[in-house]
Amino acid sequence: MLQHNLEAQYETLAASLRHEVISNALISNLTAMKKLELNELIKMAKSSYIPTLLDLAAKIEKVDAAVCTLTLGMYGLCADCEEEIEADDLLKDPAQPRCRACREHSRYHHDD
Repeated sequence: MLQHNLEAQYETLAASLRHEVISNALISNLTAMKKLELNELIKMAKSSYIPTLLDLAAKIEKVDAAVCTLTLGMYGLCADCEEEIEADDLLKDPAQPRCRACREHSRYHHDD
């Protein structure tokens, strides 16, 4: 069920990204869009520096990573320290890749 929900979220985000790429005139038509792989659209979105596209690209990558951890049997383990991610954090965000301690560490060391 969780994998199905994450995969559905992934598809919804991918459709939104395709729509936003066309809306922001990064690609002029649907024919050109259909020729590109999703990873190419993600790269395009990231290089555009358009906040909406950057946000969608980041969300797609996060959800894709969560689906991969499910497939590998590592879902719920922190991407940094491999300790379990708190259950309530996964309920709030099923694609959460890090435990609270690593999120705090990351904020402390990487945010301005």
